[in-house]
Amino acid sequence: MIRSIHTRDGLASSYDPAVAEAMAEQEMKFGDQAPTGTYYDMIAKLPLVDPRKVLSPVLLVRGAHDSNSTSEDLLDFYQQLPNSDRQFVILPNTAHSSLMSINRHLMWHVVREFLSMPAPLAV
Repeated sequence: MIRSIHTRDGLASSYDPAVAEAMAEQEMKFGDQAPTGTYYDMIAKLPLVDPRKVLSPVLLVRGAHDSNSTSEDLLDFYQQLPNSDRQFVILPNTAHSSLMSINRHLMWHVVREFLSMPAPLAV
């Protein structure tokens, strides 16, 4: 299951295979089975929160090859957010686990830019 995180989205080339092996090796210390609850929630219960109740600024980031949800699903969530302080970004050549990918620098870039955005002058 741990290895499949890096290959299931059809862009295995965006990951260093050594990362998947290192993760699997470390996780196996805790057992050789994964609970189905989180995967069930991911498939059957998304979104887990009501977007209309999220009042904080939001950075919604999706890998272009992420098979967990569609861009349409995420755009629907995004459009329901009540705060106009929000950004929706699709990262090229990344999948679901962008922070573990070869292109993780793209994720760090958009996070840094979101967090350092100057406050608007007009309110």
